[in-house]
Amino acid sequence: MKFSIITPSFNQGKYIEQTIKSVIEQQGNFDIEYFVMDGGSTDNTVNILQKYSKLLHHNQRIKFFWQSKRDKGQVDALNQALIKTTGDIIAYINSDDYYFPNSLKKILTYFNTHPQKEWLVGNCQVSDKKFNWTFWLKHIWPIQIFKSALLVFNTINQPSVFLRRKLVDKVGLFNSDYQYAFDYDYWLRCQKHSLPGRLYDNLSVFRIQPNSKGNTGYQKQFKEDWQIFNQNTSNIILKILHNFGKILVNTSYKHLK
Repeated sequence: MKFSIITPSFNQGKYIEQTIKSVIEQQGNFDIEYFVMDGGSTDNTVNILQKYSKLLHHNQRIKFFWQSKRDKGQVDALNQALIKTTGDIIAYINSDDYYFPNSLKKILTYFNTHPQKEWLVGNCQVSDKKFNWTFWLKHIWPIQIFKSALLVFNTINQPSVFLRRKLVDKVGLFNSDYQYAFDYDYWLRCQKHSLPGRLYDNLSVFRIQPNSKGNTGYQKQFKEDWQIFNQNTSNIILKILHNFGKILVNTSYKHLK
């Protein structure tokens, strides 16, 4: 079994080494191909990428691919790598997030014991403890049972999502029309084929930091989220619930900041 992991990156030299190490230090009966797609960083990112390229040059189990050149943003970087992947299980993790040890082993075990499942959502922790309660609510939301649950609100934390190759082949690339809520669009497209499996183990950490896209552009994310929602349903009850959830989270986020 082979994992394909993608990390889009731009000027995250402060964090990216932890992200890389969390991928390449995963142990288990599987191979990894790891793509770091850097958008032409001007900090120390390239030095870090060169360091791990040399370190992994002769590694038979882990193939490390990287580039550093100007791109059209995060979605473009992801799509450039996605078309190159050859793994059985595909995921992406941003350059300021990281996996817990043994996460990939847990994912492999789940997929081996649930061959009918095309994708999997695990638990995700958050680096800033004052957001813990919001993540707890996400963990209990029944996205694996009801399609309407994901329409009411996107409770999926991207670092803990893993997809089988056959599902990615059906769903295709990320939609470059979106730059903030493109993952929500992708999860809804996945859901049209099947509901996700659910693993209640902590697989990753979502980092809250001043320059993250989620921190600086969350209002734009909510706007795209609403647009994507309306493209997927015209149910008035779901619209009311979704809008209420958006207002609640927006208010809570402002208070927590």
